[in-house]
Amino acid sequence: MDRKFQIGEIARFFDIPASTLRYWEDKGVLHPGKKSENQYREYTIEDLMTISDVIFYKNLGLQLKEICGMEASTPKQHQELFAEKIVELKRQQEMLTRRMKKLRYHMQAVEMLEMLKAQPYQETDIDTDCVVSFDLIERDKLCRYIKNPYLYTRVQDSQSLPQEQRGLTVSADMSSSFPESSILWQKQSARYITFLMKEEVTTGFPNNLPEHLARIQETYRTGAIISRFLLCAQENGKTYDFYKTFVEILPDSVNK
Repeated sequence: MDRKFQIGEIARFFDIPASTLRYWEDKGVLHPGKKSENQYREYTIEDLMTISDVIFYKNLGLQLKEICGMEASTPKQHQELFAEKIVELKRQQEMLTRRMKKLRYHMQAVEMLEMLKAQPYQETDIDTDCVVSFDLIERDKLCRYIKNPYLYTRVQDSQSLPQEQRGLTVSADMSSSFPESSILWQKQSARYITFLMKEEVTTGFPNNLPEHLARIQETYRTGAIISRFLLCAQENGKTYDFYKTFVEILPDSVNK
């Protein structure tokens, strides 16, 4: 078949911009003929095959310069190139898996926020074992926070709310890797009541922790207060940091 095709026909057929075809030509991948009278590009059936191959290899993740060298490569070189691409795709897959995990953290934080709004003051086990001090200049801890902001935790005591300490939650088996002086709190056998604490992002950072605490203390004696960051978001036109807060119920509490 000796049919010729114009660049617009090719662009529509393959659903790619005409500018992409011109770019591939500039890079030496395509070699369309040109009409002598007007220098318009003319593509042959062979060019269609070449374009199909380029699209195929690009869908495999090959760069244009790699595609250009395919015909001049030996079978072994093809194998080595494809092996490199598989390694590269595995790295990308691992990166996407990490991103998906982080997105799930955020989705779970939103779900937790809504649950705490709907069901405040539930007695529950605390979901952290240990909290260590956290300074923004501590690179290792900062990297931990970037991977999972829910690790960011505030430690207080019911009898001295202003004396707040900020840290990161770590698992029990990791706590031994930190100096004792950096440990702000460790889990003990205790009961906890949880609720949603919100702190307005404005001058003075007012929060509703005292109101929640006062309500719980109508019934219980309380000890440690552990607040784990959920997310920063708007509510009723104001910006808040939202925390899942656990209040320790002391063993000698008597229900009123």
